[in-house]
Amino acid sequence: MKPTNSNKTGQSTKQDVVMTPYHTAKWIVEHFEPQGKMLEPCRGDSAFYTAMQEYNLATKGLSVEDDDVDWCEISEGKDFFDYNGKVDWIITNPPYSIFDDFLDKAFEVADNVVMFVPFSKLFKSKGNDQAVMKYGDVKEIINLGTGNTHGFPVGFLVGAIHYQRNYKGDIKFSRNY
Repeated sequence: MKPTNSNKTGQSTKQDVVMTPYHTAKWIVEHFEPQGKMLEPCRGDSAFYTAMQEYNLATKGLSVEDDDVDWCEISEGKDFFDYNGKVDWIITNPPYSIFDDFLDKAFEVADNVVMFVPFSKLFKSKGNDQAVMKYGDVKEIINLGTGNTHGFPVGFLVGAIHYQRNYKGDIKFSRNY
């Protein structure tokens, strides 16, 4: 059961192409300290992908050739919805118009999912909340200020939301803006 319906087409839209600044992606990756296999499911201009590769290099000494970071990017012919692997971490800024479908797929693929999104995506519906609880739960929320402080065309509050498979416990909340 899908939490709520995505846009009527089920496809992302041009408005979904919102690139995360590298410094924001780097801060998020370093904050969560991901370990194991990682995936950037919508690579875009590579901010999160590059930050994850650099994090691996700094913490594990892994080079780009032998790192544990994979990627998808629909504009380059690698559609996340066709991804069949399993990973320990997904860290991304997903397409907002198909957020529910994207989150469902992320929950299928990863044990830890970090989404950099407007907070309205987290609190959008009871169905969405039930899907999150079925997966595990939200482990941490970081308020990163307004979208326009990160170059997004929205002034809403945005943040990094960490979902973890089978997590049961308190939700850590902090601000960094």
